[in-house]
Amino acid sequence: MNTGQTMLTIAALALLSVITMRYYSSVGNTAVNLSETTGGFTATTIATSFIERAQNLAFDHYTDTMRQSSVLKNKSLLTTPILLGREVTDDTDYAYFDDFDDFNNIAPIEYTPPDSTERYAVTFRVYYVEPSNINTAVDHQTFLKRMDVMVWRTIPPPSDTTRSKADTARMTTFYGYYKFNPI
Repeated sequence: MNTGQTMLTIAALALLSVITMRYYSSVGNTAVNLSETTGGFTATTIATSFIERAQNLAFDHYTDTMRQSSVLKNKSLLTTPILLGREVTDDTDYAYFDDFDDFNNIAPIEYTPPDSTERYAVTFRVYYVEPSNINTAVDHQTFLKRMDVMVWRTIPPPSDTTRSKADTARMTTFYGYYKFNPI
């Protein structure tokens, strides 16, 4: 082999090395992106599950125990905004909550999906809003409550390369208390 052929062989091997490195780097990035996407889907599913659980509860502690007509005539019977959250007698386990606002400001729930090694943290905020402005909390009782749910993965933590991309799944739902009057 002469010098020209040797140089050409070295250049070909260098090019092959660069192509191989880029390929495996791309495969690695795809795996990280897939993991992040799966985590986002799981976080959204968890938030949806908690929202569905909350919407199947009573609107308020008092609407669960009082006649509907009494509450509809006097919304001041509803829980005051500063007292939204678990009642003193309520169990601390969310599985035993009995009304929508029991989720308000509870300590983050650590949730592990079935057949998974991942763990997620879930937080809630529940507050009254006016139908004319659903984005702002009000300091008085209304027949409309808003719940903000935030879910993020805690285990495994995001890698150093994706930490800036790690995000929280945020979802909002509304729960209204009304009486349907058929025509």
